[in-house]
Amino acid sequence: MIIRKLNGTIEIINGREEKAAYQTAKGNNGKNYVKKETVADCYLNIPDEGNSKTGKHVINLNFPIEYTCDHRCECYKDGICYAENGCYLFSDNQRLYSENYNFYKNSTAEEFVAALQLAINKTRYKFFRYFTCGDIINYKFIDCMVKLAKNNPGVKFWTYTKKYTLVNIWIDCHPEYQENVKKTGRILPNLAIIFSHWLNQDGTYFPMNNPYDLPTSEFIPFGKEEQAEKATFICPCSDPSVNVTCETCEYGCYNLYKGQSQALKEHSTKQTKQRDAEIKAAKKALAKKQ
Repeated sequence: MIIRKLNGTIEIINGREEKAAYQTAKGNNGKNYVKKETVADCYLNIPDEGNSKTGKHVINLNFPIEYTCDHRCECYKDGICYAENGCYLFSDNQRLYSENYNFYKNSTAEEFVAALQLAINKTRYKFFRYFTCGDIINYKFIDCMVKLAKNNPGVKFWTYTKKYTLVNIWIDCHPEYQENVKKTGRILPNLAIIFSHWLNQDGTYFPMNNPYDLPTSEFIPFGKEEQAEKATFICPCSDPSVNVTCETCEYGCYNLYKGQSQALKEHSTKQTKQRDAEIKAAKKALAKKQ
């Protein structure tokens, strides 16, 4: 049972009356975290200001890729993994991701869900994005995602994953959700698990086992942009001329269903930045002539 207290803490009490207390607070960087009192230096970092791509009112949960991603995947081998570049490599961010991982590994599923619920209760945001960095860790984490989505039907949850086999096995072992998955491509109406797919430079995709026809995200590398037209919609974040976030997107990955796909063009890399700069310069020159 979960008890909310006026001072912001909650207690989770099991049959043996053991207690684990959590409390929200602000760290030295000004961001909110949830501290687990029963484990020293164990924090769950849930920023309440979102980021420039997802939007200000979107909850984000991240893990370090070292312990969560499949390093055999093409995005990692190609060196275009976004979590291996830019702000994701900042020492402060790496520390926060590692603390999240430590918190998860030291918590039961019930404890972890209750801690995430604090973030939802505090912000009242209607969007929850898992993993701008990281991936589903294990079977228990899917249990947590399903439980949290079931407890918050008014919140839209979504995640990208390359842990195809893990998700398929979870669905195989939960027949109570299979009919809904077969009809809609979702375990729950407000939880979109999107299989992240990678197009190689030779025009072929790496293998993806998707027997339940869950929605997919197709990464389109530089020079292969024509492949994006096959998708249900193209993510606007890969277009520098479009000012949109997940929160304000007309489509939204969280609205993908059975058999649908989103194309994510390569962006924010050396090649694409040079191309985008040339496009902007050409537009500026044309505007002056007019």
